[in-house]
Amino acid sequence: MKYCKLIPALLLALASFVTLNAQDNAPTFQDFLAQFPKAALPYTFSAQELQSQLETRQSAKAVRLGWEYYQFLPELERSAAFSNMPVCPEPVASFETEEHTAVLYNLARGLSRGTKTYSISVFTKDGTHIGTHFVAGVNAETLTVATINEQLRASVHEYQVNWEKSYRDHGHNGNKINGLTPVVSTTLELTVAGNPDQLSWTSSEMMGTASDLARK
Repeated sequence: MKYCKLIPALLLALASFVTLNAQDNAPTFQDFLAQFPKAALPYTFSAQELQSQLETRQSAKAVRLGWEYYQFLPELERSAAFSNMPVCPEPVASFETEEHTAVLYNLARGLSRGTKTYSISVFTKDGTHIGTHFVAGVNAETLTVATINEQLRASVHEYQVNWEKSYRDHGHNGNKINGLTPVVSTTLELTVAGNPDQLSWTSSEMMGTASDLARK
């Protein structure tokens, strides 16, 4: 009878040890931040660089964020709901201000070459998530650039990508970009809840028009 009582007790102790060990090994917010290279503000995306990536479609191997850090980016699950392609965030940069911490990452999907979707997630100093915004990126039809200032405010400009031949009909091979046409511009407050996806950029919440952008 002693052995019968001892075995459940040992199993319970073992389960408690495994649980405590897993908790000790869980990544901290500082571990998460360490995955992102530190960068200074203001931070500016280059339209020329994004266009070049789309044209050359280089397949350089990117560093992917480890799955154990996904818990710090709560918008990933929401973003994944819009596509059946796997979401593989690529760390780009981290920023520090007096009151906030922010991380910038490319929300990579599948094996698409040249396309980029850059989102920034802002946190309090203790790691509480405040909001996530799409701030820059490029695909076959649209190119978006931004400058993020020291107050975590982004000045964003979106352009239409003009191909020599219809991209939908001819694709990338034997085709080239003739230029970019201004579409909209806006200023985003990144320290509030936001829209992390490039799905509603032509909605009424976008302030500005092509003519506004042309005057700037």
